[in-house]
Amino acid sequence: MSLPLTILVYDGLSMLEFGAAVDIFRGHASPDAPWYQVTIASVDGPTVTTQAGVLLTSQAGREALLGSHTIVIPGWRQLADTPDAQLLQLLRQAHAQGSRLVSFCSGAFLLGHSGLLDGRAATTHWKYARLFGELFPKVNLQLGDLYVINDGLCSSAGSAACLDLSLQLIRQDFGAERANQSARRLVVPGVRDGGQQQYIELPMPRERCQLGPVQQYALQHLANELSVDDLAAHAHMSRRSFDRHFKASFGLSPKQWLLQARLAHAKHLLSTSKLSIEQIAASCGFRSGQALRDQFVVSVGVSPLRFRQQQLH
Repeated sequence: MSLPLTILVYDGLSMLEFGAAVDIFRGHASPDAPWYQVTIASVDGPTVTTQAGVLLTSQAGREALLGSHTIVIPGWRQLADTPDAQLLQLLRQAHAQGSRLVSFCSGAFLLGHSGLLDGRAATTHWKYARLFGELFPKVNLQLGDLYVINDGLCSSAGSAACLDLSLQLIRQDFGAERANQSARRLVVPGVRDGGQQQYIELPMPRERCQLGPVQQYALQHLANELSVDDLAAHAHMSRRSFDRHFKASFGLSPKQWLLQARLAHAKHLLSTSKLSIEQIAASCGFRSGQALRDQFVVSVGVSPLRFRQQQLH
């Protein structure tokens, strides 16, 4: 039995995420097996203009959202602006009627504005995390996950993570073999190791601040046994004042930021050098190779060796 699936299009659409949705959910169909029955539905009239200036003509309007088994939202525009009330009501109504809502990357913002994610877990691209948290404080943002599936509400991290989510949905809908076939066609693993935390960049100051020299000092002395008290002294501040100013500037406590800096340097060395795990641990300020391994698994989601292997392939 075919499953009705609607892909939402709109002015400012991302071609990468839209193309992924069309290729996977329409292009991977088989003439002799059940699959998705895909409709392209526009919320901005019959013709929309993508981010790249390409014109797309849709088959249907927003009314097609109702009655779909699955609705795919391939990103969203104007993230902080509240979308029009009718669209949000249609999404709420569709979900109440049993539709599965699937967001790719920034598409989670549309679900966030609808209120459907309140009290639930979700994810989005790590670079949008701060804005997402400010706009939707009631959502349990799972930044380390490549995707989250929660009560018919599905969200994925960056653009490539939409492939991971799509394969999982295919696995749920049509079984592991169909998902593996799609994975082979995409030349991606059926299940990817680790999560989004592998790709998160080291947090930088929100704006120019007086702690810039301390940040540079820390990055240049990661191999040393730096403590937060050391950094506060270098900034000529009391520990309490330093903690407050640092959190306001970087969005993390000094201790959290220092750990992220050590891990970021370890990732760089794993990707660009042939140093042993013990040597990398020493260069990054970890007590031992095992300490690096333990922290890497907790914070990154994979072992240092597995991370290095992934960078080489």
